[in-house]
Amino acid sequence: MVFASYLKARFSGEVRSSKWCHWKLPTLWAELNTDIRMQATGPVTGRPTNTPVTSKMLMSLKEIRCNATASAGADAHSQGPVSVKSMRGSPVQGRHRGATKLVRKPRNVWKTRVATLNVGTLTGRLYELAEALERRRIDFCAVQETRWSCCKSRDIGLGFKAVLCGGPKTTNGVGIIVSERFRDSIVSVERFDDRLMKIVVVIERQKYHLFSAYAPQTGCSEQTKDKFWNLLDEKTAEVPPQEAIVVAGDLNGHVGATKDGYSCHGGFGYGSRNTDGERILEYADSHNLAIVNTRFRKRDSHLITFYSGENRTQIDFVLVRHRDQGLVTDAKTVPYETVATQHRPLICTLKIAPPKSKLAERCGPARIKWWRLKEKEAAVVSSILLPAVTTVEETWKGAAEAITRVARSKLGMTKPGRRKLDKQTWLWTDHVRDKVREKKKQYHAFLSERTDDNWQRYQIAKKEAKKAVASEKAAHYAELNKKLESREGERYVYRLAKTRNRQTEDIEKFFGINDENGHLLTDRRQTLKRWREYFADISTIEFAHPAIPCAPPVHGPVQKITVNETITALTKMKSGKATGPDDLAADLWKSKGWNPAGWLTEFFNQVVAEKKVPESWQQSTTIPIWKKKGSPGDCTCYRPIRLLSHSMKIFERIVDSRIRDIVELTTNQCGFVAGCSTIDAIHATRLLLEKHREK
Repeated sequence: MVFASYLKARFSGEVRSSKWCHWKLPTLWAELNTDIRMQATGPVTGRPTNTPVTSKMLMSLKEIRCNATASAGADAHSQGPVSVKSMRGSPVQGRHRGATKLVRKPRNVWKTRVATLNVGTLTGRLYELAEALERRRIDFCAVQETRWSCCKSRDIGLGFKAVLCGGPKTTNGVGIIVSERFRDSIVSVERFDDRLMKIVVVIERQKYHLFSAYAPQTGCSEQTKDKFWNLLDEKTAEVPPQEAIVVAGDLNGHVGATKDGYSCHGGFGYGSRNTDGERILEYADSHNLAIVNTRFRKRDSHLITFYSGENRTQIDFVLVRHRDQGLVTDAKTVPYETVATQHRPLICTLKIAPPKSKLAERCGPARIKWWRLKEKEAAVVSSILLPAVTTVEETWKGAAEAITRVARSKLGMTKPGRRKLDKQTWLWTDHVRDKVREKKKQYHAFLSERTDDNWQRYQIAKKEAKKAVASEKAAHYAELNKKLESREGERYVYRLAKTRNRQTEDIEKFFGINDENGHLLTDRRQTLKRWREYFADISTIEFAHPAIPCAPPVHGPVQKITVNETITALTKMKSGKATGPDDLAADLWKSKGWNPAGWLTEFFNQVVAEKKVPESWQQSTTIPIWKKKGSPGDCTCYRPIRLLSHSMKIFERIVDSRIRDIVELTTNQCGFVAGCSTIDAIHATRLLLEKHREK
């Protein structure tokens, strides 16, 4: 039998190559199938038996499978061993026979991908670029030649945020696109000019300085080149040595295929070296940086980053510190990712664990949807039964439970932990998506076979894609103009402007904070403890001030609060404000569908009589708001606001109005005075200083 002869040859050491397997294994496989079937179920012509397959047979079969060099994907779908088509004999990665689509593996949460791409222009390519970044699982992408003059940030869809830096002319422009995983890790953004910018992110207490650089082209003057490289040298030298550096960009130079004495070169580059390439190597060596996309042996298509006719060059690079080379696991160009027609994205994979998602901070706790009160006002107020006023604590507890129960059932609750919706997809409709995909399909066909017919088809598809984008834009803006001319147009304009301004902020949220010694804290419990200590400290320290004169006490009973005082206090309360910890909005007390002023007046008088307020009124939610100045990791760069119970604010307004009736304020008092502002006081001070200087 062939099987027995194989075992004898195998154990005697005669089988050394795959030739024996290639010619003998098909016959052996058929024999094995018959033997296994006979061992497992008995002879084919006889009755089935329950005799199991022997362990020797399984061991021999396993040994054959381990020593055969055919691919795993082919073996899984064939009747027997097949010839090896790969020189390595390694299993097929990602695909199997008969598959029409790449098998996608889940995102590796322990890796971070950094890319660089010269996009040519961002106009009309934002969502296409976001889709490519999502498909390639890229976290940071340095883009060059954006040709935008803005120096702001904006959402581009699919959770990506573009931090842009342009100049007065729409010629150059750089930017860094950040994925949703790292948006809240940005510490600072520095824009130097339209060819260089930097963002700083914090990952596990380590700061990473990511540069996006666009070096002057070969035809630019030496003065322009010197200005760029001097600026890049200066900003790189300013980074503290203990912090990491990643420089990614289109450096417009050829570093060559070999090292030739440069320690920054990995020895696996492409093409021949030129003068601009020597400048890149000198810059990298002077700052102890390594060019990571020259460290890995790759085929030419995974090294070339720029195509122009018959010219193919490597001009895009990613540089890191020499000590951080171990973090880089791969770096290569993706030849068929054609967001830009001439440039290809260079993708670098690093062993950097991204920050954990913080759903609680992002979405907040469950809250009552008080904004629905207008449309369901009658149903809500008619269902609320306020308890009789007895003691302060018992009465308020019963009233709060009654209001909360009705409001939750009628108005509903928000869902904590819910993902944010992507509202920037109005342009990326099915029609536009199909046209853009057809354009890319025709372009790939032209790259495969460069003929006039393929070029004409690509040009036609490109024009159709432009027309589709233009028509969708026109339809969207026509609908927007129609909405602005409506009754709610003014309010919608204000809300739209506020939303757009918020989206252009470089730093949206930052969850780290510095401790007393300046060390960054990223753990949630430690940061909360630090905030608690900071607010307790500033709340108890009393600043130096003149002595406050003591007035003689006023004896006698306190005048009872009247209904008119309560109504006046209710009218001064603003609608739509954030609620306190009890989640009871003032909009309900102001509702005209019922008359709660009488009940509130009686309850407030009970508070005065017992000389105590409910325990829930003594709680507040403190929210630090960044001043947009200084470091977001410094507690002193925040101004705190406290969300208090709205019902307590109504009571406070009554007390405040009584105090103002008996206290005289000077004309110099501007803070917390109706009709005055601290801006007026600052303006008056400036006028006095100017008059003094004129003397």
